[in-house]
Amino acid sequence: LRGERDDDIAITREGWSVFATALCDTSSVNNTYLSNHNIQELWHVRHEYDEDFDIHIDESVVLNVRLNKQHPEYVAKCKILMNHAHLDMTPLFRWGLKFLPLAVSWFERAHPCTTLSIIVEAQTEVEVSSEEEFQSRILTSIFEFVRGMPKKVLERRNELALVAAYDEKISRLREDAEERDRKITQ
Repeated sequence: LRGERDDDIAITREGWSVFATALCDTSSVNNTYLSNHNIQELWHVRHEYDEDFDIHIDESVVLNVRLNKQHPEYVAKCKILMNHAHLDMTPLFRWGLKFLPLAVSWFERAHPCTTLSIIVEAQTEVEVSSEEEFQSRILTSIFEFVRGMPKKVLERRNELALVAAYDEKISRLREDAEERDRKITQ
């Protein structure tokens, strides 16, 4: 953060804010997903003439860099869960109920974020998401799908009811066949 010629190249608060946005743009879920998840370290070499030069790194920068380094396989999903309390499902409605299993699958793959913590400083840990909060988000998302497409859900419900009736009839036929087999063998 200092040039070779002792010139200050200090990063201002505005500069850290821009850098924080590059690491985790919270303006939308899609922008959070597309943020930088690769930067894992920030370096500052302190020289003897740096005594009066104090660095104020934005806390969100430190948190996101540590998340990138400590949990690279989950970083995008965790950043989404940490920064978006409500996941708007309405853009997904255009694909109908076909997309619901994919949304549920995304939550299943993001579930490890509920057990992760990020070590920010020597003894400071930040929890990504609690189990209760996570389960609430899943239910809210499913509810939003159902509420957004009630006619399609009712159509599917009738189809599922028909399948369940056939399953029940098949189950009874199997039980009857097993009962007959037992009587024959006795």
